[in-house]
Amino acid sequence: MKTILFAVLDRGEKTDLLYQAIIKEGFNGTMIKTQGLRHILERQIYEKPAVLSLSQIAENTHESGQNSTMFFIVEARDLLRLEDLIRQHTGDFKDIHGCMFVLPIQDFEGSF
Repeated sequence: MKTILFAVLDRGEKTDLLYQAIIKEGFNGTMIKTQGLRHILERQIYEKPAVLSLSQIAENTHESGQNSTMFFIVEARDLLRLEDLIRQHTGDFKDIHGCMFVLPIQDFEGSF
């Protein structure tokens, strides 16, 4: 059975080392550069009330305060190894702030 692990982590040099370790261990996933909504809203300067559009958020995803949102589709038997790798490199999320969570995949088709 396959599962999907999501991890959201602060970006930085330590996170880059985690990416290298994940690849070295044979895992592959998808990483999206993201920012927390609070960070975006704190940096916005409004002259008058406005609605924050998705295009505005997308334009600002490459400035400081970036996160990495990653997801991995893995066999259930490999999940613990991936979770332990993330815990080890994040110092149980104390050295690299973030979180991870896992969902079962009910149905899957594809070549991952």
